[in-house]
Amino acid sequence: MAVFHPTSVKCQCGNTLTVQLAKSLNVKRSPKTREKILLGQLHRVSCPSCSRQMTVEKPFYYSDLDRNTFFKVLPSGERHLWKSASKDLETAANYFPEKISARDNRTLRVIFGMDELREKLVAQDVGIDDRIVELLKVFLVYEHPVLLRRARLRLVFDRVTEDAYEFTAAYEHHQQRFRLSIPSQIVNEIAAKPDDLKKWVKNAHPNSSIFELNDHWVNMWRWSPQPSALEQLKAYGEQLKAGQSIDMTSTSFQQMLDHLPRGNHLPAWAKQDLRLLFEFAKQNNLQSVEDDLFEVRFEIELEDDWSANDDPEDIDTLWKLLKDLPDSNVEGNTKIHEILLGDGGGGWYSPTSFDISIGSEELAHRERFEDVMRHEVGHAVHEINLQLVNGWLEKRFGWRVFGTSDSDIDEWIGLMGGWGNLTATEQKQVRQYLRTALGEGGSWQPGPTPTPSPGDPWYGSDFGPRLAFEKTGPYWFKNFKNWYRHDGRAFYLNFWYQTFIAVDTATLDLVGEMPDDYASMSHFEFFAELYALHYDLDDEKRDRIPADVSAWLVENIGSPEQNAPMPAPPVQKEPWETVTRPSAR
Repeated sequence: MAVFHPTSVKCQCGNTLTVQLAKSLNVKRSPKTREKILLGQLHRVSCPSCSRQMTVEKPFYYSDLDRNTFFKVLPSGERHLWKSASKDLETAANYFPEKISARDNRTLRVIFGMDELREKLVAQDVGIDDRIVELLKVFLVYEHPVLLRRARLRLVFDRVTEDAYEFTAAYEHHQQRFRLSIPSQIVNEIAAKPDDLKKWVKNAHPNSSIFELNDHWVNMWRWSPQPSALEQLKAYGEQLKAGQSIDMTSTSFQQMLDHLPRGNHLPAWAKQDLRLLFEFAKQNNLQSVEDDLFEVRFEIELEDDWSANDDPEDIDTLWKLLKDLPDSNVEGNTKIHEILLGDGGGGWYSPTSFDISIGSEELAHRERFEDVMRHEVGHAVHEINLQLVNGWLEKRFGWRVFGTSDSDIDEWIGLMGGWGNLTATEQKQVRQYLRTALGEGGSWQPGPTPTPSPGDPWYGSDFGPRLAFEKTGPYWFKNFKNWYRHDGRAFYLNFWYQTFIAVDTATLDLVGEMPDDYASMSHFEFFAELYALHYDLDDEKRDRIPADVSAWLVENIGSPEQNAPMPAPPVQKEPWETVTRPSAR
């Protein structure tokens, strides 16, 4: 029989739902559960609030008496527990019928994650030893070393066709998925000579042959240094909880840091233990260790100047601030590379290098420092969700951005009533006046003021393009209340980005309620400022954000301090597709 228990699960949108999760599965009595695993449906749930699908991982036992197998399945983030989990499995097997408790011809496996469980069942169905499957993965990596150029590779045995054994390769936090295959003839030749294969593996790994293990975890992950590093982290955490001291200058400690998984690949308990280590380093004035621990925790590089300045709280402030933002905004955000400490005040985000720079003057004002940092993270969140956010900004707030081409200028002028009775020649002249007024870009000041001859249509009392230019002014965001308006829209020239802008006047009313009118500088700054306000739970102006806007941010960007299950990978349809992220601006 199968035993399921109700469990509370928190979705990325913030909604909490109750789902039925397995505690134990006996597939002889419940054969449909085995089919659900093969279809990727077990523990896959859909949030009724946002329709997001996710795979929930929870420990359970899996038994199949007909195949004489007994598995202990744990979350993928607990691979460091393979030794103790193997002992638990061995003990549990002794309570099963003689068929499984007997040591001959039984299969005991410790398994981490639903993908790993599924591939074990696929291997059973095609009659191949799962240890050979793991060696095939090694062969694939050897033949395709490009797979290792990106971190967090997930290589999974997927199926067998008439001609080949097929595997899928994917990466954490990346939508690209690849199919790799090994001809069936080669696999069959390897599997037909098990004694030769075992001898070859024994010669290559005399102390760690996959055919002579003292535990029950059979997966290529066991050759990664990460599980051992996590095991060491757990030991350090226990020492600190017991009031003991640890040597953070030792070679073994540094080796642990080098081999730990990073950012969103860390299990929840590891993030908590890293915080314990961080607090110990802070108490002992080990700022360089604080720097190292921060980079492991968030997978974001921290410029060395942070650990060399005179403020003992700055890295701690960064840690707490980033921890309270949605995980995917920070840990899984490939558009944040490094946090720099610059001169002066303010902050900057580079959409080309993906670096955030914070002016050192901001460190003296804690609240301002936090606001600036949230704002810059907002830019990175915009960058990684460029199409989604831009589409929303246009639909909900009316942000429209136009370049300097004839068609773009015509469309911008069309929104303010059109050309009227201007001739084609006059229209051409006005376009050139606007390009001149826009300047060369990268400036807070307008370009040269157009000076057409007296009587030119440019001087018309209600000529929108001229009024839009004149009412923009230097540092235009300080003047947003005076921008030229027509039919529910406001129009201005962005001299920095060298673009023509239209935005709903209601959006400018919201800007007036926000902490900083810099939100009107561009749609990029509007989103970053809106993001910073929404995720600052203590800001008294946070309630000025319309309810539908807050709901969209929670559903599409995430809830603060969330610890939601990983979203389920997309179900691929044939033919096999490659999905890529939008490019940076």
